Amino acid sequence: MSDYPTQRLPIQHGNDGGNGGFFNEPEGRYSRTPRRRRRWPLVLIIVLVVLAGLLVVADRVAVHFADNQFATQIQKQGFSSKPNVSIQGFPFLTQLAARDFKDVHITATGEKAGPVTIDDINATMKDIKLNSGFKSGTVSSIDGTGLITFASLAKAGSSAAGVADLKISKAGKHEAKITASVAGLFTGSGVARVTRTGNKIHVKLISAGGIPSQLLGGLGDFSIPLPNLPMGMTLQSITLNAQGVLVHITGHNIAFGN
Repeated sequence: MSDYPTQRLPIQHGNDGGNGGFFNEPEGRYSRTPRRRRRWPLVLIIVLVVLAGLLVVADRVAVHFADNQFATQIQKQGFSSKPNVSIQGFPFLTQLAARDFKDVHITATGEKAGPVTIDDINATMKDIKLNSGFKSGTVSSIDGTGLITFASLAKAGSSAAGVADLKISKAGKHEAKITASVAGLFTGSGVARVTRTGNKIHVKLISAGGIPSQLLGGLGDFSIPLPNLPMGMTLQSITLNAQGVLVHITGHNIAFGN
């Protein structure tokens, strides 16, 4: 048998001063490279998420500013105070670039329309196209509702019918109970049909009941005009609910701005 050991000795790398043998060095060198490469997709995703977040923030800031500008322009079209405006759709910036807005919501309250006040106005404007200066444009259509309370209607009705004390309440979808009195001495109630005639609310007694004959002349048939509705809207239809007269208002091809 030989006196030399039979186990093979490791080959040393002579100049690098590192640890381990020749076969250990390539394993360490090449095992780290794939890990560095695998970080790039994660970094790219993080960058894209951050950029998307910044774009969303910029979009929402821009739409908030535009809501206020729209409200200022719309107020000039017959609203007594600045309405609340909400531009729908996302993203907003693409709509702004095209100067074309498909859906804009408006809410307002306390709007005078002749002798009555319209509360709880909720309307939607469709297909708003702005001119190049962004300060004027056209609205293809507007559709909404508003509420004339029975108190407001009765106040206007007292003037129209020449009755000092008049109360109105719901009796049906298109019928109202009317109670009238004269100086607290004569009091009676009847039923009236409430309908639309053009831009007027028409009230006509269909059952006089116990209303004093002295009042029948004025209360028998009278109308309450609703002139100068905001945005050039017209009265489309009316129904009665527990609070008052629910009016349906519409408009088409409305120009606004300077």
